[in-house]
Amino acid sequence: MKLDFSGLPGFDQAAKWMNDVLKGDAGSYSLILDWAYKMAANADLPGLDSAEELAGTYLAKGGTLAERADKLVKDYQVKTGLLGAATGAGGLMTLPINLVSSTLLQMRMAAAIALMGGWKLEDEKVKKALMLCALGSKVVNKLTSAVLEKAAQKAAVNLTGKVVGKSVPLMGMVLSGAIDAATTRTIGKAAKQWFITDVPEVLTVDAEFVEEH
Repeated sequence: MKLDFSGLPGFDQAAKWMNDVLKGDAGSYSLILDWAYKMAANADLPGLDSAEELAGTYLAKGGTLAERADKLVKDYQVKTGLLGAATGAGGLMTLPINLVSSTLLQMRMAAAIALMGGWKLEDEKVKKALMLCALGSKVVNKLTSAVLEKAAQKAAVNLTGKVVGKSVPLMGMVLSGAIDAATTRTIGKAAKQWFITDVPEVLTVDAEFVEEH
């Protein structure tokens, strides 16, 4: 699968942040997600549709809103799985690129689902909810930076555990694709809950982190 995001503004910096995350700097995860959010919401990036354009494409399909969201998630499982397999062939050298690229696609998918549910991306609380969603958090009705930081720390630990298989050339092709597809499914499920089925109308400002199982 040929998808090259290296020309996007800030991609190289995001890859460096991901390298820091892999070395144990969980705080850089939030910086990556903030970058991915900006890229997903930006309608002027060459070769990459915005989340709004993606949402419009799937809203035009048949079925209920939930079914259309499921279709988007399934399509992105395939997309990220193929991307993971392609970049996984490079082993450790291409790992940060793989992880940043899949994070961008997953954030774009989640942002599109938020738009499909009628939410506004410019709402700061929706932005925080998207970042928590991308980190695998279940729905909570209160949001703070501390909650996001705790989620990022937990996600960084989980990510390190997945890196071993991804970092081995050739074997990493299969494992990387499978891991990215599974992660996309988890994030898609969380996004559907956050923005379509379970999220309350008002997101307030403090909470305890609830880990996705």
